[in-house]
Parts: sequence; structure tokens; C-alpha cells
Amino acid sequence: MKIRRLFHRALITALLLALPLGSAWATHRVEAEQAIAEAKAAHEKAKEADAASSDTQQMIERAEKLMPSRQFTKAKEIATKARMQDTYAYEQATSKEHADVAMSQRAEEAIEAAEKAREKADSVGGEWRDTAELIKEADSLAKSGKFEESIALAKKAQHQGELGYEQAMREKDAGFPSYVTMKQ
Repeated sequence: MKIRRLFHRALITALLLALPLGSAWATHRVEAEQAIAEAKAAHEKAKEADAASSDTQQMIERAEKLMPSRQFTKAKEIATKARMQDTYAYEQATSKEHADVAMSQRAEEAIEAAEKAREKADSVGGEWRDTAELIKEADSLAKSGKFEESIALAKKAQHQGELGYEQAMREKDAGFPSYVTMKQ
């Protein structure tokens, strides 16, 4: 009798835990599919204005390839970035005003400066782990029209590159302390 009651409680607990997971999975899949559909629509709209890039097409394809492996969150993220880039490209191509040109130029210059600092640090073996990823994200933000955020990330990456170079130069001739190399 006790075993039966314990079994029933375990079964009910398992069902209660499994129920929310199933609905969350379906929600994520639907959201990812919707994000991909929106990205495709934005890409087609950008194509009509002759402003679509092959980068965004590749991003959409990458998001679609993630669907069978159930990486819905990543697929949604990539599709959303592609949609934002194509939407911005379309707006730029069809807009009469070019007020963002100066900000775009500033973002490009900041990204170039960050890349130079990263390369300098890398030349002496001092590139930090996240610097290249920050530059890549800054470039993506610039392509999406988020220039202020792009500039901030690029400056952070540039600072990391400069610090990485300085650190590598300070530690260039560093050796182990004598107590580490001393034989006993």
C-alpha cells in the first residue's frame, strides 16, 4: 500500500514537472520560426530596395539550420539580428535623409581603431579572450544602425587591446621566482 502511494506521488510529480517543459519548448520553437519568417520578409524588402546583403542571407540560413537541433533561442537571436540589419539597410536605402552618416562613420572608425589595437596586442601574444568577439558584435550593431552602442563596444575592445599589449610587454621577460625553480 505504501509503495503504491509513493509510486502515485512520484508519477504525479513527474507529470507536473514535464507539463511546463513541453509547452515552453513549443513556445520557443514558435518564436524562433516567427523570428525567421520576419527576417526573411525584411530580407525580401531590402532586396526590393537593392539594399540586402549576403551576410543577412547567411544569418537566416544559419538560424534555419539550428532548428532541427532544437537551438531555438540561438536561432531566434540570429534571425532577429538579420531582421534588424535588413530593416536598417532598407530604411537607409529608401530614406532621403542621411543624418546617420556621421554616426556611421564614427562607428566604423571606432571599430577600425579597436581592430588595430587587437592586432597590436596579438602581435606580442597579448590578445585578450573577448576582444575579437566585442569587435564582431560592434560591427553587427553598426550594421543594425545602433551606432552609439557599436561605438561603446568598439571603445571597450580597443581598451582591451591596449591593455593586452601593455600586459604582454610588462610580462615579456618575466620568469619564475627563485623559490619556484630552486631544487631541494
